[in-house]
Amino acid sequence: MESQYPHEQIELATEQFTEAYQLLQEAKTNGDEEQLLQAQQQLLQVDSLLKTTQHHAGEQALENPQFQQTFEKLHNARQEIEEYRQNNH
Repeated sequence: MESQYPHEQIELATEQFTEAYQLLQEAKTNGDEEQLLQAQQQLLQVDSLLKTTQHHAGEQALENPQFQQTFEKLHNARQEIEEYRQNNH
C-alpha cells in the first residue's frame, strides 16, 4: 500500500493544478483580481501537496514523470501570475 501513496498524491496534485490553472485563465480573461487570488491560493495548496509527497516518498516521487510535469507547470503558472500582475498594474 505504501507504493500507491505517491501515485495517488501526485494524481491529486495534478487534478488540483488543473482546476487552479483553469481558474487562473478565467481570472486573466476577466481581469478578476479575486479569482486570481483564489487561483494563487490553490496553486499554493498544490505546491504544499507536492512537497509533502516528495518528503514522504523521496526519490520515488522525484522520478515520477507526472510529478515532474506538475511541478514544472506549477512553476510556469507562478511566472504567468507575476507577468500578468506586472502588465496589469
